[in-house]
Amino acid sequence: MSGQLLSSKVIVVEEEPAVRGIPSAPTSVAGAVGVTERGPIDRAVLCTSFEEFQQRFGGFTPDSDLALAAMGFFENGGSQLWVVRTVHHTDVGDPSTATALRGQGELTASGISTPAEIVSTKTEPFVFHDGDVFSLAVNGAPEVSGVLSASPAGLLSQGSEPFALADGQTLEVAIDTGEPQTITFIAASFMDIAAATAAEVAAAVNVQILGARSGVDAGRVGIGSDVTGAGSRVEVVGGTANAALGFPAGPVNGTGYAQNIAEVTVAEILSLIDTFAAGYALPVVAFDAGGGRIGIRTVATGASASLQVGAVTADVFGTDHDLHTGSDAGTAVVLRLKAKDAGAYSNRVEVEVRAATFGESDRFDLAISEDGTYLESFPSLSMDESDPRYVQAIVNDSRFGSNFVRITDQHLPGALVPSPQVAQLTGGDDGLTGLDDTDFAGSEAGKTGLHALDQVQDLSLLLVPGRATAAVHNAMVAYCEVDRDGTVFAVLDPPANQSATDIVTYVTGTAALGELTEFAAIYWPRVLVLNPAKSVFGPGDKLAVPPSGIIAGVYSRTDSGRPGGVYDPPAGIDKGRMFGVLGFETDEVLEEAKRDLVYPKRINPLTTGPGLPRYIDGSHTLKASGNFPYVAERRGVIFIERSLKQGLQFARHKNNTEGLRAQVRRTITAFLLTQMNNGAFRSREPAKAFFVDVSETLNTPSVIFAGKLIARIGLATNKPAEFIVLRISQDTRALEAELAAANA
Repeated sequence: MSGQLLSSKVIVVEEEPAVRGIPSAPTSVAGAVGVTERGPIDRAVLCTSFEEFQQRFGGFTPDSDLALAAMGFFENGGSQLWVVRTVHHTDVGDPSTATALRGQGELTASGISTPAEIVSTKTEPFVFHDGDVFSLAVNGAPEVSGVLSASPAGLLSQGSEPFALADGQTLEVAIDTGEPQTITFIAASFMDIAAATAAEVAAAVNVQILGARSGVDAGRVGIGSDVTGAGSRVEVVGGTANAALGFPAGPVNGTGYAQNIAEVTVAEILSLIDTFAAGYALPVVAFDAGGGRIGIRTVATGASASLQVGAVTADVFGTDHDLHTGSDAGTAVVLRLKAKDAGAYSNRVEVEVRAATFGESDRFDLAISEDGTYLESFPSLSMDESDPRYVQAIVNDSRFGSNFVRITDQHLPGALVPSPQVAQLTGGDDGLTGLDDTDFAGSEAGKTGLHALDQVQDLSLLLVPGRATAAVHNAMVAYCEVDRDGTVFAVLDPPANQSATDIVTYVTGTAALGELTEFAAIYWPRVLVLNPAKSVFGPGDKLAVPPSGIIAGVYSRTDSGRPGGVYDPPAGIDKGRMFGVLGFETDEVLEEAKRDLVYPKRINPLTTGPGLPRYIDGSHTLKASGNFPYVAERRGVIFIERSLKQGLQFARHKNNTEGLRAQVRRTITAFLLTQMNNGAFRSREPAKAFFVDVSETLNTPSVIFAGKLIARIGLATNKPAEFIVLRISQDTRALEAELAAANA
């Protein structure tokens, strides 16, 4: 109410609606994990067309089925595909351990006054030790040195031995960034646990703790991180034993010039050298030399500029100890090139420097080509940071910059313009050596593999094209049913070259998928499509590919075919047509007897017949005994559940009254009536189609006091007509009529 009733007035009051509208959740947002030619690694990127997929992830490669699956997805009606590129990781819990490499190159300027420069031969991560020395002489001045110090985090007990512990007491310790660890003290580990020595306590800690070690100092117990550097951290966070041990409250951090001196990064070394140079007023600049290497150069240029790393410098820097000098007319690197994405594709990329189109001496043009084909051009570039056409800003722009390279200005004095030249990137690697199932399954902590899709809230379909292994299939099922709480449906590919008996053995035995879940379906066999790139896949006209991309596209087409399309089984000669499919990897699927083998095992065959299109001939999920054992049935219920969950958010934190429960019931009922009219249920009569119960029988005082509002919903979902039975007999109606007339 906008005012008090103190004088005569008209008051406008907006009432809350008795029935809330429930928006429809998306049903055909697909996510795919696999190998691509290029593109970001371990990051989900939305593609809305195959052209957009090619622009971001490249074209077809012999090592991957993902590009083929994306083509089939969009060709069959898909519209939203979130793509995750994976490569081999030495640790899937750490995305930085991806083994793919970016190609690199450099552009130079010739005939110029150049600085003295040193580049390391070793690459990150660099392994340092506390007390390492760095020494440098610049431009003939005396050599100066610095000692690099670092220490691990450590705690020392305030109490000293003997410690009055008791059997079963605990100590909870958090090490570095890990979760707290519980140390349990057992009487059998001590001569007398009530008078425990510091050595006994330290021994008990060492047996149980990870990432740290315990020792003794003058009768007191110490706990120190295994990591030396500023990133180490130790904290006693609880436990019944600390009353006797007396570890201080709060965390203790390590010290040093790096987070972990056993894994020092290029960025940390550059910062270290810059700090060292500033402390001694040395006219040098540290820079990233590419490929995980570090570089140092003088500010001064010309033959009088010199640089020498002292002999006492730790070998870990990977530099020689020779005298390096500048030149009055030399060649210097002015721009370093790095591929935008990791991958061997970058070894085919060339960057060409041309004279500026309009002849300006302080400007230049760049052209980028792949395999001799020019792909991008950037005219009238400048080395001046204040210029609107500054090369680094233009080429690296996230929206309008290059799709192939990134450029780093070396900031040489005078903003030197690179000479006309062609630089080819080298050193790119796809990172596929050692690629295994864990790289596809990924890690929740590292957000790799499947878990790179965690950020995609509307995800509803999951596919891993071509990685048809027991481990990956089970990981997909777990991701859909557990990690995504039953809101995502997996489309599983068959392994290659499977006969009818082979695929049955795989599903029921090898992968143990039989009766595993109703949140996934598997299809057989692989399909034949037109070879889209004979230069990649060989001279054959047809190519056998996994069908999951095509199947997911059919799902999407069916979903969008009409309101309530998600309730229609994506199968049969109408809804299940597969565009772009020219045949099947095995003709066994054309035999009814072979389909009779796979169908009872809930394997959906892909087939055709005389005069018929190639189509999906089944809509089974993997689990016959589930609540909703058919694909459309299960996916329809997922849609209803997600829509209701989203649409009922208005009721959270409101007082749990009869009025609120009635509003919830009406809102759910209104939504289900719409779904009934869209063909979601077996009946068009509401009483037979569904029920909604928010009665006091469910919402007892104890339930309400627990902060809960419970609604029970029953759905009479549709079942597909899997078998058409025709009962044919002799027409004896005329004979029966004659007999009846004769009273026979």
